Amino acid sequence: MGTRLSTDYAKGIVRRRFAELDAGNFDVLDELFSPNYKLNFPGREAFSLEETKQFYQRMYAAFADLRHEIHDQIAEGDKVVTRWTATGRHTGEFLGIEPSDRTVSLEGINIYTFDGDKLVESHVVWDLRQLEK
Repeated sequence: MGTRLSTDYAKGIVRRRFAELDAGNFDVLDELFSPNYKLNFPGREAFSLEETKQFYQRMYAAFADLRHEIHDQIAEGDKVVTRWTATGRHTGEFLGIEPSDRTVSLEGINIYTFDGDKLVESHVVWDLRQLEK
């Protein structure tokens, strides 16, 4: 793709993405993500940047005090892999699952692709089983 970032700088952009969304700053998506950004989940059609914004707004509305903890990051070339845990109280409907009012922790791994200093694509795999209890 375009100009390659240092791996530490790229990992920092990803960490910032998590921190800013956890703080309720959805405008960071326009700053850090390419207008052509695609969010990918297994078995689903990729989300555009606008659909991604809507998805994150719904997710944060469904989980009171949602916060992410980053456990591992690996960067190589134009990719950053991040393993995380998200914890919050399930207070609203999410992905068709009614709220339980329980605190849940969801684990996941994101693979981010950069073009220059912009995120252009993410592939996300996460474990949602705690929502079904």
